[in-house]
Amino acid sequence: MIANTQGFVLRTIPYSESSVIAKIFTQHNGLQSFIIKGVRSAKGRNKQNMLQPLSYIDFTFYQNSKAEIKYIKEIKPAKQWHSIPFDCTKTSILFFMTELLYKTVREEEENHTMFAHILNSVSALDEQNEALANFPITFMISTAKQLGIIPLNNYDNQHTIFSMHEGRFVNDNPLVYTKQQTLLNKDTSLVLHLYLSSASLIPTPPFALRMAVLTALLDYYKIHFNDLHDFQSHLILHQVLQ
Repeated sequence: MIANTQGFVLRTIPYSESSVIAKIFTQHNGLQSFIIKGVRSAKGRNKQNMLQPLSYIDFTFYQNSKAEIKYIKEIKPAKQWHSIPFDCTKTSILFFMTELLYKTVREEEENHTMFAHILNSVSALDEQNEALANFPITFMISTAKQLGIIPLNNYDNQHTIFSMHEGRFVNDNPLVYTKQQTLLNKDTSLVLHLYLSSASLIPTPPFALRMAVLTALLDYYKIHFNDLHDFQSHLILHQVLQ
């Protein structure tokens, strides 16, 4: 039986001489694996340029409940991005978003809120022309909410230090919290609090503080997801977002 759905490409792996296995977060069945034949062949009906990171595609596939990996019959763009392919900063952010999603999203079932989150996020990146420096951090925070690991924003005069393992702001009394390696310093904690409070309204912090918050959020994610320990795509952001 042939079925149709939409999805976001998270990764492709070469398979045989001309085919690929694609990891796609689908609208109706969550994260699924598909074989796409002939996509690396010049004569193939489906072209590999439609399988770039976070490409939004509409596709038909052969539905077989017994098969772990299904075969895609035909692909077409569900929506084409107007500015992302021509902007190296946006492309770098998109690679970062793709790696984060690929290494954290595991659901193999319908999740409309996550699907809408991805669509809204990529659409916003495509349309946004200002404050791109904040985009990776705001995306990490909004994705953490979707994943159920959003930090508790309990920052106040007594709770000014963010604890990575506790996922909340704590008192900086060294007699109470001795594992200093799990705590952010006060400046980074304050900026994280501001992002958590109103990420869309925060003025762009200095580069060093933004990178400190980005690194801290990655370390926070790593506590919850082992696959992030070899995360790489954030390194290019240090170059393009200065």
